[in-house]
Amino acid sequence: MTKFILTFVDKNHLFYLTMPANPDAEKNNPCLREQDLVHKCLNKNNYDNGLCELYFSNYKNCKDFWYRVQRERRAKGLYPYLPDLADRARIKQEYMATKPGGA
Repeated sequence: MTKFILTFVDKNHLFYLTMPANPDAEKNNPCLREQDLVHKCLNKNNYDNGLCELYFSNYKNCKDFWYRVQRERRAKGLYPYLPDLADRARIKQEYMATKPGGA
C-alpha cells in the first residue's frame, strides 16, 4: 500500500500530496546526489539546460563510472554488481588513486 505525505501551506490553505522518498533510492542509484543537483539547477534556472551543463556533465561522468564498475564486477563474477553503500567511497578512492594522469 502506497502512503502519501500531506503538506499544508498556511498562507493560502493549500496542501500537497506527495509520495514519500524511496528509501532504497540511494542504494539503487549511486548518482542520486548528482541527479538531485541537476534537478535543483534546472528548477533554479527555469529549465535552461545551458546554465546547467556542468551539472549534466558531472551526472554523466558519475553514471559512466558506476556503469564501468558494474561491468567489471559482473565480468569478475562479483555480486552484487553495484557495490553496497559502505563500499562505494572506498572504490571511488581507489579509482582516484590509480586513474591515468594522476590524482
